[in-house]
Amino acid sequence: MELFSVRYGYTHPSDVIIREDLPIEVQNAICSSYDILPELFHNTSIFAYLHGNFYKELELHIWVYFFNFRQGDFYTRYEDRIVAISYLEDDKVPWYNKLDLIEFTIDYLRSLDSKHDPLSRQVSTAFVTRLNSEFKRLNFAYRIVDDRIVEITSDEEIKSIDTALAGSDTKVKEHLSKALDHYAKRPKGDYRNSIKESISAVEAYCRERTGKNTLGDAIKALKKSGITLHPLLETSLTKLYAYTNQPDTGIRHSLMDDSEGYTPGADEALFMLVTCSAFINYLRKK
Repeated sequence: MELFSVRYGYTHPSDVIIREDLPIEVQNAICSSYDILPELFHNTSIFAYLHGNFYKELELHIWVYFFNFRQGDFYTRYEDRIVAISYLEDDKVPWYNKLDLIEFTIDYLRSLDSKHDPLSRQVSTAFVTRLNSEFKRLNFAYRIVDDRIVEITSDEEIKSIDTALAGSDTKVKEHLSKALDHYAKRPKGDYRNSIKESISAVEAYCRERTGKNTLGDAIKALKKSGITLHPLLETSLTKLYAYTNQPDTGIRHSLMDDSEGYTPGADEALFMLVTCSAFINYLRKK
């Protein structure tokens, strides 16, 4: 629902996606997500049954393994629910390091759920779901995909990548996960290697499907096996593959001189990640 000030033109919703920054509204939403973690543990049957102070254990884990502080100091200086929040609210901490803390927290929560609640993974999933909901609500340019924060805003794009990850075998999933990791690096992504891993995921899928070593041979084998690709789709994929092999991009071949050549950016890396994921999903349905 549009509010009064928006309906009557006094203020306008921002069309600019918030990126490379963590404004107070987004920061507060992240802190609120941490605020509800004790309640999530308390309301999850398996953790309630175990009667542990799992949030305090999370804080201790952050203190020792994220901040690299002495464990003994945690017990003498600890105040309930202050470690993560204090770090997030510290204006001297760069915005991307605060996002590092979120990823670190998710990794820890996933390990706890895997140990105690492997079927539903309630706490970690609820934490990620809430953060993604808040990021979308606040027009934040990042989402949590495969437990990594990446610059991506479209629900369709997220679904395409998630579907490709969930339905892929080990090698394909590994390439897609690496593409995400390179894309998500902070403060600046490794976009060349992200593109390389994205197209490698398509290669790996086609190789697993046909046993052929090259993408061109795999496409021919797919056609011989009765999988019909529209000629323009086939041409598009072939040209995307050719793009990654151009010597001036440094994607599959090292640049002779870093001052020369074409430098792929975040938009191209995202385009390749989404396109390659979508193509894998498309082939899987054929």
